[in-house]
Amino acid sequence: MTFRGYLPVLSLIAGIIICLLFNLSLAFGLLAAVLVTLWSVRGLGFTYREQLAFGWGGFTQTKPVLLILGLVGLMIPILMMAGTIPAIIYYGLSIVNVHYLLILSFLLTAGVSYLLGTSVGTLSTIGLSLLGIAHAVQLPLPMIAGALISGAMVGERFSPLSSSRLLVLSSIGGDEQITRFAKSTGLLAMGITAVLFLALDLTRDSVSASGVIGSFQQLMEQYFQISLLKLIPLLVLVGSFAFRVKAVPALFYGLVSGVVLLLFSHPPQIGEFVRSMLYGFDLNSQTKLDEMVHGGGMIAILKVLVVISLAGFMNGILNKANVLSPIVNRLMGETGNPVVLVIKSVLLSLLVIIISCNQTIPILVLGATLPDRFQRLAGGKQLLGRTMLDATLVMPPLVPWNGLAMVISVTLGVPTLQSLPYSLFLLLLPLITILFTRFAQPKRMEASQRQVNHAG
Repeated sequence: MTFRGYLPVLSLIAGIIICLLFNLSLAFGLLAAVLVTLWSVRGLGFTYREQLAFGWGGFTQTKPVLLILGLVGLMIPILMMAGTIPAIIYYGLSIVNVHYLLILSFLLTAGVSYLLGTSVGTLSTIGLSLLGIAHAVQLPLPMIAGALISGAMVGERFSPLSSSRLLVLSSIGGDEQITRFAKSTGLLAMGITAVLFLALDLTRDSVSASGVIGSFQQLMEQYFQISLLKLIPLLVLVGSFAFRVKAVPALFYGLVSGVVLLLFSHPPQIGEFVRSMLYGFDLNSQTKLDEMVHGGGMIAILKVLVVISLAGFMNGILNKANVLSPIVNRLMGETGNPVVLVIKSVLLSLLVIIISCNQTIPILVLGATLPDRFQRLAGGKQLLGRTMLDATLVMPPLVPWNGLAMVISVTLGVPTLQSLPYSLFLLLLPLITILFTRFAQPKRMEASQRQVNHAG
């Protein structure tokens, strides 16, 4: 491939770096990269009309993410006005031991995500509630967001219902044997993450919980009608995800139930309702509740929608023009060393995640380009499956312009770069799979090969 073929990726990376350095919207960097891509790919023999068709195809693939973001932006102010989120926080403050909120948040979201099989569903239900509790006890929001994201991605990594986990297996022609082979690294990362969050709980400064909790609950009773009926939208959301309803209709059901509850319990003024839908809910109580009970709105996520749309458009061109595969092949090179192969695969996963706009494309790209290299090793398919489960699947929330990261950021109201240092499970798991390959791989491979031979 000529230098012109590398320009789209180089321009994207340069544009993102410039935007981050000068605190500009990522949309500017992506727009510049799209223009460079159109010019570069034109030199590879594709007309502008063909590229526009490619880009439109890439954009259409982002529609589910755009719909999820739009529904989340609408649902949060609805659930605030209906009193659902305040009620969840109110009852949660009475139940949760706030002195161990980080470790509890990690374990609770991990358990719920494992049952539901979705990080978005977990964070939009129990995640928002725990975030509100953390705000009440003055726990830094980036810290609790990192614990919530870590727990939510445990379910994506382990749950039998996780669509991303199933996509990894199908993309490499794998089966549940890969899941069993990959269990050790995931459990080790979970254990270390739990210990680290417990250590943070034990060492962080904490306020006097009883007084703070009591004052917040009194304020909530003053400004909201707190009752168990307010939890109906939460039950609708959790029930929808539990019954394997897809994210878009599940969020829509939660939104509709919230609207019905709002209209029957506390109908708002039309002006107030429209303002909350556009700009997000604000209580305007002139109390400390204002910082806790707010958020959502379509205006706040418009720039996120633009970034995802541009990234999807560019990714459609890169995929159809076959720009990524030669880069992947060039970066991977030829090696028979499993450790080097895993390290390169992890770094390549991160690169493709940076370039693409969602969680699916990196899995598909690596699933199409890496199997031949790994199959030269004994037990290579299992090693590739574990590497993709431990890296390709879990790292998208670490990249601020990735679609999944943006959905999570909008849902929790915490920027990705702020929560990133505390997203311990996502940071540890790729490192652990590299170290595991280096120090434990030979024996595991021998045992795996014996199992395969015995099964044959």
